Amino acid sequence: MTASFVYLVPHFFQVSICIIKSTTMKLSTAAIKTFMQTNQDVYPYSDAPCTRSGYYPKWPLASSSYKQGQIWRQDGHCVIKSSCLSHENAQNLIMSGDALPLPAVFGEVVDSLETWGANHWTCWLQKSLKLMHECLKEDNMYGGVAPCRMRVFHDCIFLCVERKAEHDFIRNTANYNLVLRNWNTCYWVRCWEVSTFWELAYDSMKFVAAQVEAIDRVDNPVTPSIGMAHVVPESPMPESPMSTSTYAGESTQE
Repeated sequence: MTASFVYLVPHFFQVSICIIKSTTMKLSTAAIKTFMQTNQDVYPYSDAPCTRSGYYPKWPLASSSYKQGQIWRQDGHCVIKSSCLSHENAQNLIMSGDALPLPAVFGEVVDSLETWGANHWTCWLQKSLKLMHECLKEDNMYGGVAPCRMRVFHDCIFLCVERKAEHDFIRNTANYNLVLRNWNTCYWVRCWEVSTFWELAYDSMKFVAAQVEAIDRVDNPVTPSIGMAHVVPESPMPESPMSTSTYAGESTQE
């Protein structure tokens, strides 16, 4: 049995369609329990929200691979809200490998980027989902150890920081590298003060905008224009006939 679920991303005005494969056979509690025990030390299953009856990640991550013969088609990644799925469908997706249960740290990123992040860059979430998928792939895992929380936040924010720097400066130029280098320093300092993804992303966007503005002021200084004062020479005032006659009269009387 095949069911189609359509997920509308707020503020994106885009539709992500995920074809979810589910078998007609109902999963038994024993099968779910066995799967969870087998993967209890395997990341990301070991870090995904769960109960005794199964996994309950807020955002399962699904992907579609490029197939031979598809032209101009890239790998796609989308997230599905677990609240839109039945318990059985959610477990089927995860146990069949069609979706990965996103740990809470990744879910926090999705929560911010699906709404607020779209106002800064409509592709921010999509690019971050691809990064998450690459990070969670078995081939890229380092002994099944969970990635550092702040490193995940850093890499997702960097995607937008890099784009903004490239928008104002040519890639790999001195100013471009200066923005990235200053932001990187600022980010790791700021990590000691705040711990949420939204705060770090919000501060990063403000910092980068200020950096770009400061560099523009240095590269393009605004010199105040001092206009030359237009001086009109005074013309000699002609003597009035009245004054002339008075002087003449005085001279006559003397």
